[in-house]
Amino acid sequence: MRIDEPGFVTERILLLGGRQVTSYLVMGDTYAWIGGGTAWGVARLEEQLDRFNVDRSRVRYLVISHAHHDHCGAVPYLLRRYPHLEVVSSPYGAEILGKEKPVRLMEDINRRTSERLGRPYSHDGVPLDFEAVPVAHRVGDGDSLELGGGLTLRFFLTPGHSRCSLTAYVPELEALFPGDSIPYPEAGREDLTVTANHDYEDYLASLRTLEPLPIQLVGLEHGGALTGLEAEGIIRRGLDAAERQRERIRERYRELGDVDRLVDEIASKYHALELFQLTPGDVMRAIIQRMVKSALGVI
Repeated sequence: MRIDEPGFVTERILLLGGRQVTSYLVMGDTYAWIGGGTAWGVARLEEQLDRFNVDRSRVRYLVISHAHHDHCGAVPYLLRRYPHLEVVSSPYGAEILGKEKPVRLMEDINRRTSERLGRPYSHDGVPLDFEAVPVAHRVGDGDSLELGGGLTLRFFLTPGHSRCSLTAYVPELEALFPGDSIPYPEAGREDLTVTANHDYEDYLASLRTLEPLPIQLVGLEHGGALTGLEAEGIIRRGLDAAERQRERIRERYRELGDVDRLVDEIASKYHALELFQLTPGDVMRAIIQRMVKSALGVI
């Protein structure tokens, strides 16, 4: 079952945002906010926190799955508005979030997308500008944070979609929060959408790392949450989908003999998907170019 409307997925997990960009509150004695959202989604997030009577003072951790604009775009705003929040990321994610060039890029994408959508670039007097993000907790494989109330966040480094990708897991709820580290189901498509943007081999290895975990819920940051049988089998299905896509890329390259044409062809297909329609075209092409070259083994 897929749940993509804001609300309680379980009594301890609250889904925020919407289908295109989703984040979650995991609610122990203290709360962890998983998924850094987008600048243009801030007003909706604040409305949802009000609607579900969330005590903001209990939200302690803000977990960034990876340093892409649609997964950390709201973080500077949230830190300005709620300075008690403690940011959690992978060590490499923390490095990226402090570098001038990636910070400028995310600010540019945030602003361009907000302008395209006709959204203001502030909320309730607080600016939405992207800036360097201070990371309080740099976590890796086997690290954990206690939320109290019988809940623990465990972490896994899961590179492949990005070099800095981080997955969170709540063993007591058998709940996985992989960011974009696993393929996900897309409406109208039988196969899963593969997100091996940075390194195909690392992506497959990360899926194999997660496969042994018992999973009853998957909190995706695009498309909402999966529960039941859809959640239980998602990693195995994801591995199969990623391996099939890599072979299709190689077969198509043998037919075309031209990497640029292949990149244009695949980028066009990805950009047509609902969840990628807000991604600027130049950004989408750069993403797909890296994925294709990685699948072909030329980087």
